[in-house]
Amino acid sequence: MLNLHRVIKNNLVSCLLGRHRQTTTGTTGTPALPPAPRLLGDSKTTVVVDVDALLLKSSAPSAATLFPPFFLVAVEAGNFARGFLLLALYPFLRVLAHETCLKVMVMVAFCGLRRNEAARIGRAVLPKYFFREAARVEALAEVAGALPKEVKVAALSRSFPTVMIEAFLKDYVGFNAVVGREVKSGCGYFSGVMEDEETNTERLSDALNKGTEKKNITCRYPKPMVFHDGRLAFTPTPAAAFAMYIYFPFAIILAVVRIAIFTILPRRVTGVAAMLAGVRVRVTGAPPAAADGAGRLYACNHRTLLDAIAISTALGKTVFAVTYSLSWLSELISPIPLLRLTRGREEDRRRMASLLARGDVVVSPEGTTCREPYLLRFSPLFAELADEVSPVAVNERSSMFYGTSTSPGAKCFDSVYFLMNPRPEYSVHFLEPVPTAGRRSSIEVANQVQGLLADALDFTPTALTRKNKYLLLAGNEGTVATKKSKGN
Repeated sequence: MLNLHRVIKNNLVSCLLGRHRQTTTGTTGTPALPPAPRLLGDSKTTVVVDVDALLLKSSAPSAATLFPPFFLVAVEAGNFARGFLLLALYPFLRVLAHETCLKVMVMVAFCGLRRNEAARIGRAVLPKYFFREAARVEALAEVAGALPKEVKVAALSRSFPTVMIEAFLKDYVGFNAVVGREVKSGCGYFSGVMEDEETNTERLSDALNKGTEKKNITCRYPKPMVFHDGRLAFTPTPAAAFAMYIYFPFAIILAVVRIAIFTILPRRVTGVAAMLAGVRVRVTGAPPAAADGAGRLYACNHRTLLDAIAISTALGKTVFAVTYSLSWLSELISPIPLLRLTRGREEDRRRMASLLARGDVVVSPEGTTCREPYLLRFSPLFAELADEVSPVAVNERSSMFYGTSTSPGAKCFDSVYFLMNPRPEYSVHFLEPVPTAGRRSSIEVANQVQGLLADALDFTPTALTRKNKYLLLAGNEGTVATKKSKGN
């Protein structure tokens, strides 16, 4: 591995700086390196890298290597029917020439899509795929960061539309400019027709001549990914996508059965019944004793809308749950009482205190879900409601469908999609109660609870918030319009 790292680093550095030289490792069986980057312009001030071989695991783009990212665009920006059409055409795509195959994929994936929706997929969904599947991203980021400050680093792709790769290469890898294939559009919609490849060089020169800003050398690339979106939790190779479509009808039936188990059966038996239906809830730690005279306040991290239901199942009794935004479908099928908060501090305090006087309450101070192993900043309001709070570390496992979304149209089906997974799993870990009374402020208590949950889950605590997440993934602040009669 060390020899391979030296070979990659030395070859890329020498090629990027225009000093081509022969290097050998003396090791047999070393994987083939990507072709040398193509340099345009003055190599002392500008470096242009052909990134196709770095974005794909194969040095030669093919129907098999291009299928997953285009399938993600077709499904996430379009729908499952569009993805099925692309899958049905895959056997024919394998026998077509590369350029023809690429044009067909672009036509199926992009035709009729809104430009802003395709851009959202490129910003919120595809970076996760490229982080998982792209070759030598860290080595490329290391090389780009080692270049002199005055050198601009640009990416050139002959196989991907710019809208698919620009956010990943700029925001996470550190390129100053990205130029790929362009898809024609009009009135805010893509036509699905690509422009000729020869225009890449012209557009690249224009992008560099516009005075592209230098990359932020104080940042470390590649940047860690905290937020991402999309429904598919697996790499959609042709075989995996085919298996998903075969399983899909059975998944809907399973979700209906599992929803019925959680909504109809008593709390004390739902755990066993859910396990028989393929849903596992693992419980560790000892649940705290019931509070005297009032309910107990449980503070957990937020993974999906089912966090409070998993805690209720682990406790074997009904609890109240509070949330900032809730779809009508989630509210309809919820087996526990739910309370929508207003984001008005005093009103929310009054509502949660009223619930706490009636029974146990589960609150997620993060305010929104996070899929990656990070914890967002905890709102301190929960630390002002009771003399002690019981932290609960929750985590979930999704193998096929994610149970979270930032798209307003898809968000109402989040819980359904989570229960459509072949074997969805939740882990619930009860921690020792934390006292909130004393000289410490509510912010200090909130930070302590965040740290305890981070240690229990082996997650990284951050100062990021719901606003940061929605601005990145959805282009808004994540606010939900509600009726004034409900206190908003």
